[in-house]
Amino acid sequence: MQVIRVEPPAPLGDEYKPAKIRAVMKPTTRILRINVIDGGQGYTVAPDVIIKESGVARSCEAIAIVDRNGSVSEIIVLDPGFGYGGRKDRQGEPTLPTVEIRERKLLRKNISKKEVKPAKVVPELEYKVVGVNIIDGGSGYLFDQPPNVSVDLPQVDPDWFATPTILSQSIEEDEENQLILASVTQMKSGTNGVVVDTRAVRRGKDSLTLGDDTLRSIQKDPIALLPTITRPQFSKFINDASPNVIENGYYSIMSLPPVPSGMTLPPPSSSYRSIDPLFGGIGKAPVTKNALKLSSSQYLRLALSGAICTVLVRTALNPLELVKTKIQLGNDEEIIQFAMKKVVSKETDPQPSSTSKPGATQVIQSLVEVRGPLSLFQSADITFITSIVFGLFGFGATELFRRSFSAVFFDEAAAGPNEFLFLAAAGLATLLTCAAGAPFEILRVRSMSTTENLGVKTVFGEFVDQNRLKRGMPVASASSPSAITPGLQLEDITPLWSSFNPIVSRELPFAVIKFLVFDLAAGSIAGLVNSANLLVDPLVVGVGTLGLLLSAFAGALAGIAGAFVSHPADLILTLTSASSREEGESKDWKTIVQELLDADGGILNLYSGFPARAVFFFLVIGLQFFLYDYLKSQLGVGTDDLTLVLDVFYAVRQGLL
Repeated sequence: MQVIRVEPPAPLGDEYKPAKIRAVMKPTTRILRINVIDGGQGYTVAPDVIIKESGVARSCEAIAIVDRNGSVSEIIVLDPGFGYGGRKDRQGEPTLPTVEIRERKLLRKNISKKEVKPAKVVPELEYKVVGVNIIDGGSGYLFDQPPNVSVDLPQVDPDWFATPTILSQSIEEDEENQLILASVTQMKSGTNGVVVDTRAVRRGKDSLTLGDDTLRSIQKDPIALLPTITRPQFSKFINDASPNVIENGYYSIMSLPPVPSGMTLPPPSSSYRSIDPLFGGIGKAPVTKNALKLSSSQYLRLALSGAICTVLVRTALNPLELVKTKIQLGNDEEIIQFAMKKVVSKETDPQPSSTSKPGATQVIQSLVEVRGPLSLFQSADITFITSIVFGLFGFGATELFRRSFSAVFFDEAAAGPNEFLFLAAAGLATLLTCAAGAPFEILRVRSMSTTENLGVKTVFGEFVDQNRLKRGMPVASASSPSAITPGLQLEDITPLWSSFNPIVSRELPFAVIKFLVFDLAAGSIAGLVNSANLLVDPLVVGVGTLGLLLSAFAGALAGIAGAFVSHPADLILTLTSASSREEGESKDWKTIVQELLDADGGILNLYSGFPARAVFFFLVIGLQFFLYDYLKSQLGVGTDDLTLVLDVFYAVRQGLL
């Protein structure tokens, strides 16, 4: 079977598959070769090779080669003949001629008395490629860049084959690999099914086609594509009067009229960023194609980028999270009373109301003065672990689901991500992240609700013992509250997921609003900047210094919006986790909500500690998106790494060529 290869599409994601075609073969009625099945025995001279078939136009001529053991080792076809295989069998295949290996008895040496065992051979007809059958049309190709098709010739030439000498005079490359030519003439769109003649795409408006000689000339000399009066000249000097030598030199086109100083050519329309003297208008943004599906290594690097940025940001901003928790709970009486004294000293009324609470600044100052600067990093150990889980699953799962949904439901190869798709991916990733991070989050909140800095092992031990007491089981001695009772059971672990629903009620709206606001803000700002032609190169989110700053600003806005929507759920989760530390039956979320609404302040109580949390997420999300895009670029999975640029001018400007 003849092998035909089709050039694969651009290697960007493994969802773009190459086309597969099969050659359609037809016999040429010539004998390609005669294969020896059994060399026989006893031959002293080369036997005659008789090819039998009636009605042939020209008989095939072949000779046999006998080895020193008296066996036929090879049959050499001298003349392939013509007209063989004219009859068909029941399957429609051509019938093969009969080949007889006939001993030359008259020439046989008399000294040999050994009987001859006849050799057995089978002829093989020659076939030619007359067409192809398309098995799979593939995907990811472009109409104006149809794939190249190559036909592999047989590795072994027949005995009678002779290379034509006329071709070797005009072609410098291996001519045997260019004797069979094929090309793609029609392509069908994967979206609307329209069939396009690729030859018409290449021709444009005129009906001229390029011959093989012209194509070879252009391949050897690409300058032939330019008009005849336009020829670049190479020089190592800026001008004739300059003595300074340019190391690599440069090309200039002397025949082009110079553009007057201070004058720029106007673009053809607002859709172009500039105009090139030779090629015309240049678009504002490059034509790109995004990767639909990534490898496991690329997804791992995306998840790792999310984990690193989350750990760095949340650990650095741990003091704000700690202050927010202490303001919401109000159970650290020493710090709260000390902070209230600072509030009273600044107010004219020495008797503050029962509903007044200290601000974040007063609580931070009180912590530093009473317990030292390191007290601001209470629960930093469990915060570190929780950040790894939330960052690893949150960013990695979002990328995985977004691209998976794109491959199934949408066409994201040429356009940006669909908003609904982005939100669905973020929501599903949030559920997965909450399932993985719920045990760590409940321990983190419990650790921050303590008045002292307790290690994660101590917090976990107290959690297990408290749940065992509720089940009437023995626990560790009171003198060693941090010790975990031996024999950890499944019933000791399952309560760690008791806060799954409250965590989902907090994280799901936060994640959806966060990604929605970020996408809308970043896209709108980039669109306004690019439409106003404020920058030489288009502003792309997460690419370059300005792109990273845009990510940080849009992320900061997204953090405030997400904090506002999810704050009531965060407050309820904090109060629920804190109540589970107290002796007796813990309060459920309904009871806590009712108590907040019945207290002075009403519904505003649901936003207790919101200013500190808003500042926290303004910084957290802004820095997260900034570091996430930066780390992606460093790990080779940034926007530029996962996007194929189909614009030669953009590639030249960015130094990609």
